[in-house]
Amino acid sequence: MNFDFSTLDFETIDSNINAYPDMFINQNSVTFTKKVLEDLGYPAYVLCMLDAKAKVFAIRMCKSNEPKGFKFSKPKGEQKGVVTISNRNLLDPLRSTTGVEWIAGKRYKVRGFWVADAKTMCFDLNEGVQEDFRSVPQDDRTE
Repeated sequence: MNFDFSTLDFETIDSNINAYPDMFINQNSVTFTKKVLEDLGYPAYVLCMLDAKAKVFAIRMCKSNEPKGFKFSKPKGEQKGVVTISNRNLLDPLRSTTGVEWIAGKRYKVRGFWVADAKTMCFDLNEGVQEDFRSVPQDDRTE
């Protein structure tokens, strides 16, 4: 292959951050991608808010002493991966809001959207998409 490496205009890809601010509602937990953490600024505490009628869930950063504040993320340099919350006080209202449209025991992905003036990440549960867990082909499994 012949090309002049010095003429290439490379852009570094940040493979540590997901491209999308997604929330996954699993059977026993709720998981937020690192993009959600990045967009919120890696908050130690968040307020979890739910408009059951509109089926919109939202999180926004808050102070540790704020009533109903929920422990969320470590600081940016210390947070190694996604945030997964197994608290039934969060999971049960989300699952009951989705109603019969979502199959119990299935995993759903909801793309988040940033509301800048409210400094809040919102998730429209009406837009949730059923997603299969990642399956590893038999040939790729290590024993």
